[in-house]
Amino acid sequence: MPGFLNSNQRLNRDITICFLNTVKPHLYLDGFAATGIRAIRAEKEAGIRSVASERSLRAFDILKTNAELNDFKGELHWSTFESMVSKYHFDFIDVDPYGNIVPFTDIAINHIKNGGYIGFTATDLSVLTGSLKANTKRRYGSEVLNSNLRHEMGIRNLLGFIARRAVSLDTGMHPVISFYHGHFYRVIVQIRKSSVEADKTDKFLGFADPGVIDPMYGINSYGPLWTGKLESFLGEKIMNIPETCSVDSVEFLGRLKNEDISQFFLDLTDSCSIRKANLPSVAHVLEKCGEIGISAARTHFSSTGIKCDNMVQLRSSIFTEYS
Repeated sequence: MPGFLNSNQRLNRDITICFLNTVKPHLYLDGFAATGIRAIRAEKEAGIRSVASERSLRAFDILKTNAELNDFKGELHWSTFESMVSKYHFDFIDVDPYGNIVPFTDIAINHIKNGGYIGFTATDLSVLTGSLKANTKRRYGSEVLNSNLRHEMGIRNLLGFIARRAVSLDTGMHPVISFYHGHFYRVIVQIRKSSVEADKTDKFLGFADPGVIDPMYGINSYGPLWTGKLESFLGEKIMNIPETCSVDSVEFLGRLKNEDISQFFLDLTDSCSIRKANLPSVAHVLEKCGEIGISAARTHFSSTGIKCDNMVQLRSSIFTEYS
């Protein structure tokens, strides 16, 4: 079928536009353009020179119509991603394919300008979260725990794969934005091409033991995963938010800035259930954390999840009070 406008990806596009409007790359490639909405928005809302490429002829006809309707000044190409990515020195490449990102990861890393950014959208969540263990091992070369932590683990699995491919190419990878929403993961990474940067990246590839968060998970190591920061961009800069971004997208963006308080999170529902403890409200637990000097915040990975800088003390306080 030809490309179509996926309304469920509005949040994905909004946050990408916020990012583009802040870092202002010189040349943006929408390598899987479909209707062309990403490239058109990048030009109109962020003022960035944009190129849209689409391999389906039927979708390309729709793309041309949309470009004319929106007075798009950028370039349109009826071309495959593989052919288009090497045409110019892009400093932002958007990889949003039908299916997984694996076939396109190396080529994007190889052709992005040094210091440039790649945005990856992954929709194979059942594989990334370990629901299909054999597929996870085969596609991503990893083992992950399919638990209530699965979406943060899935994001770290995705970043770990990208990082390992970058390192194998003597290249460093630095995540700047990472999030989960509905049926997709979205990560934006900066690529730095040198063996020194590759070595820095390699230090953040490792195995995680969820039992450190809560003994209910047992003592097992999973990975290899990305163990570093997820949201370094939000921690360092204020994003330039255009008026075209929805209120929901802006609110969601604000919830991401606390994700690096800790690696993984304590999920109150599962932790209280296994201990037969009463379930407190998240608001009450956060208030309690403030009283005892723990830095804590909600996580977007779970409606009952809490990130904090002292998991042992948090568990002790909750289960002593509510058991």
